[in-house]
Amino acid sequence: MVQEALEVWRVHEEINQFLLERIPAEGFDAVTLLKNGKPSTGRSVSRAFAHLHAVRVAHIGREFLKGVPRFETGASPGRDELLEAFRGSSRGIEQRLERILETGERIKDRCGLMLLGYLIAHESHHRGQILLALKQSGVRMPEETRFGIWEHWFRPKLNLV
Repeated sequence: MVQEALEVWRVHEEINQFLLERIPAEGFDAVTLLKNGKPSTGRSVSRAFAHLHAVRVAHIGREFLKGVPRFETGASPGRDELLEAFRGSSRGIEQRLERILETGERIKDRCGLMLLGYLIAHESHHRGQILLALKQSGVRMPEETRFGIWEHWFRPKLNLV
């Protein structure tokens, strides 16, 4: 089951990077709009991705943080910085999950599958906010990107049975 859980994380991470690689440059400053059409004071797309990375870093554990980039609070990193950070934090999460799942170690009385579920739910929630901010800001994502996200879950190599 350890390898299956890690494969679920890898697919989830592919989706994050798939989206991140395809956002037009002008989309990184997009924010959601309020009912009156004014921009919210919420995070921009760039800051939302930085937030996801920061939450990962908080759960990785010091021994797996080597080489993982970090951002200052409120930073708005660009695509290349975010991709590098996501690759590093994804490796760290994968290593942490593997150890937790193999040893039965618990984090704050939670098992490794709970951590996996939390991270996927949290990041998926923010991906939805990111897509909404892009749409409301008039940044058009190609159709193959909007629907291609889901194809990652159904590719043939994902064999969890």
